[in-house]
Amino acid sequence: MRARIVAALSGVLGVLLTAGALVAGPAAHAPNRASVKAIDSANTIEDPAWFQAAYDAGFRLYVMHATSWGTCEPWHRTQLQLKMALNAGLMIAVYTRDPRCWEGGIVAAGPYRSQLQFFAIDVEPGGAQVTREMIDGVKRMGVRPVIYSGSGMWPEEMQYSIAFTDVPLWDAASGPIDYDTWEADFESPKPDRFGGWNTPLTMRIGVQQAFEHELNGIYVDLNSFDATFLR
Repeated sequence: MRARIVAALSGVLGVLLTAGALVAGPAAHAPNRASVKAIDSANTIEDPAWFQAAYDAGFRLYVMHATSWGTCEPWHRTQLQLKMALNAGLMIAVYTRDPRCWEGGIVAAGPYRSQLQFFAIDVEPGGAQVTREMIDGVKRMGVRPVIYSGSGMWPEEMQYSIAFTDVPLWDAASGPIDYDTWEADFESPKPDRFGGWNTPLTMRIGVQQAFEHELNGIYVDLNSFDATFLR
């Protein structure tokens, strides 16, 4: 009798362990969320074919500086370049080096404002601190705000503030990459925690992975973005 009970219990335990493995297995080996390649640039791009070539090379998002450099005045080329990007099939977004120029940067998009994926508030040394008024102002203009910064830049402007974790992070974590083998992955390199971001609940939505890469004669920065964040 005892032997039959032990055997029965062993069988039940085996079923439970097997079920547990089936439940735990996929979670333990869950693939990374889908990522897309993106470029950001403050440079003049005049040829529509450049954007088509970027699309054909696998890029899906173009982020441009939207005001005349050093000012808050809308750049006269912003709408021209956004239109060429959209015509090539790219999604679009804008930023301004001075975060206080957020309004001019969004106004610069003109009729393409509703198609902006986001406006990036640039927080880095030599700029200005992000404020809640900036975040709310961007939202009032119908555009999603994100914060661009990095673990080495945020403390210089914002010290140890964790007051903006409700705003998605575009993380600056640039380094050398091999463009020929580069694949989009917004979780690479491994995120550093700063400003309350890059925790399981506040993971970045994009990462700038390389500066000043020459793409068909134009210098751009290379990025990866979380595909689920983009619309």
